[in-house]
Amino acid sequence: MNDGTNDGTELEHLDAPPPISAELRAKILADPNVAKIAAELEMDVEEFVNNVGYYMNNPGVEPAFLVVSDENLRKMGVEPPTAEAIEANVRASVEAFKAGQAPSGFDDPRKKVVDLSGQGSQAVQAKADPGLEDEVKKDRAAVKP
Repeated sequence: MNDGTNDGTELEHLDAPPPISAELRAKILADPNVAKIAAELEMDVEEFVNNVGYYMNNPGVEPAFLVVSDENLRKMGVEPPTAEAIEANVRASVEAFKAGQAPSGFDDPRKKVVDLSGQGSQAVQAKADPGLEDEVKKDRAAVKP
C-alpha cells in the first residue's frame, strides 16, 4: 500500500477492510450491541463487523489520515481551499460550538423564587361539602338515557 511517502500523486487505499474470518465475525456478532452501534453510525452491519475485525487483527494500525499537497490535490481534480476559506470555516465552527454551549433563556429564572419555608408545615386541608356529593349523584342520574 502506498502511504504517500513518495511523490504522493498516486493514492492506493482500501474502500473497505477485507473480509474477516468466520470465527472472528461470529465473535464480534455475539455482542448484541453490534447491530445497534452499526445503525447509529449509519453503517451496514457487515461493513462495521469487517472494520472492527480489521482493527482487532491489526492492533498497531492507526486510522488513516492523509496530508496531500495543494499541487497533488489539483492533480486529483480537487481545488484546495484558500486560507481565508479555511479561517472562515474554523470561525463558523467555533461560533457553532459556542452557540451550542450557551445557556438558553429557559435556564435562568426570571423572577425571584418564592420561599414557602416560613409558611408552616401544615398541609392544606380541603373542606368537604356533604351536600355536593349528593347533588353530583343526582345530576349524573338525570343525564343517563
